Amino acid sequence: MPIQLMRQTDQPLYLQVAEQLRQQIESGELAPQTRLPASRILAKKLGVNRITIVNAYAELEAEGLVTSRVGSGTFVAADEDPTPPVAPLWRGALSPRRPWNANQMVAEMMRLARQPGVISFAGGAPASDLLPVHELRRALNEAMRRDGAALLQYEEAAGYLPLRDTIAAQLQQQRIPLNGHDILITSGCQQALDVTLNVLTRGSDDNLIVVEDPCYLGFLDILSAHRMTPVGVPVDAQGMQVDRLEQLILRHRPRLIYTNPSFHNPTGTTLSLARRRALLEVASRYGVPILEDACYDMLYYEGEPLPSLKSLDTADLVFHAGGYGKTLAPGLRIGYLAAPSAWQERVIAAKQTADILTSPLNQHALHAYLQSGHYDEHLCLTRRVYRERRDLMIAAVQRHFPAEATWRCPAGGMYLWLEMPPSGPTATDLYLAGINYNVAFAIGSVFSASGSFSHALRLNFATPAADEIEEGMRRLGKAWKELLARSVNVPQRDQRYAVPIL
Repeated sequence: MPIQLMRQTDQPLYLQVAEQLRQQIESGELAPQTRLPASRILAKKLGVNRITIVNAYAELEAEGLVTSRVGSGTFVAADEDPTPPVAPLWRGALSPRRPWNANQMVAEMMRLARQPGVISFAGGAPASDLLPVHELRRALNEAMRRDGAALLQYEEAAGYLPLRDTIAAQLQQQRIPLNGHDILITSGCQQALDVTLNVLTRGSDDNLIVVEDPCYLGFLDILSAHRMTPVGVPVDAQGMQVDRLEQLILRHRPRLIYTNPSFHNPTGTTLSLARRRALLEVASRYGVPILEDACYDMLYYEGEPLPSLKSLDTADLVFHAGGYGKTLAPGLRIGYLAAPSAWQERVIAAKQTADILTSPLNQHALHAYLQSGHYDEHLCLTRRVYRERRDLMIAAVQRHFPAEATWRCPAGGMYLWLEMPPSGPTATDLYLAGINYNVAFAIGSVFSASGSFSHALRLNFATPAADEIEEGMRRLGKAWKELLARSVNVPQRDQRYAVPIL
């Protein structure tokens, strides 16, 4: 099964492999039912990444020329086999003719992001090289020595009170006047968002929720699970365009306004102080609760952060959700929710129904860590490193991307939102071109309930190391320039069979 690769041509390697195998199958050189070499073996033989062979085999399977059998391998299809090829789920996720389904695509993205050799700007995880492993290990050991078997039992559903007191003290430093009894510990910030939506929409026929457009994908998932309908408000350089809210409220009577006001995911923008006050005023006038997603609030790089909506709230309408997944360690799965006083008992009951309680072991360990004083040091280091990586990414964009690329420098958070000209290739085109260079990002349209932002990309500058940022952006810039030079979509074949590799 000879295969010759031409590495100096514009044709991606996986298409070269697929084309030569196709010729051998159609000529009869590879007979029906012939088992193709395992992807790892063929990749080693050809001196390419295994993903290249996986892509080539997927291309042939999409054409019905080969079939894959779980546990057995990939075989040349039998001539008499009438079964149409079954494209993997992740292929259809990028089809513009298929109803928007971000869950399938994102799940496959996250799986493929772990493939060797891939530089991924797609995820939302903090930098692994900054995780305070030794300090957290000491905190965990200290908690076990002090409380032992009690940490393996049930505790109060609202959470470990000393931890809640510590979180309340942190929020007081942000001018949010709370005590520990106002805090509910949740299993990550995501659960804080889910619990809020649960209590506000239970027993209601109103199913409309105001969100930013684009919006945090995880919240769109929660809305889908609760069968809620998002109503999007555009975002500009100053955050949500609050002046559009009143008409939306009068027209739709939403149950809730969701916002990620500081270092917004995915755009990185921050809601201005004037708009924060305007948002609170219009929400108060119509009695619409606000869910404030504050998980990035402490990742600020320019001056002091703006006051949170919760700290400015005089009508007791704001549900303030935060956590330690972005600033410390997502694996701890510890978030918190500060609900308006009238809703506090209900959010505790909803939390207890959802999963009874958050891990006491992790709660006690986090409390010991926060009490040690290491958290402030960790935040200072994280801010410094993330700011450096942000600046590296922007410099790399300027070096490697066409002049048509536009972006805003985020004052904090983890993401750079980059937009391509609407007349040129889409972000999906660039994604499909980029995978051949083992580089990936998050496609802008997955952050929109309407599937908008087809020419936008979200790039995580926090997770990759400095050398990965430079190399990854070089690869991505090269892929974009090739797309522009060819002035065609990549690939031209049916997008149902487009292969995303992350």
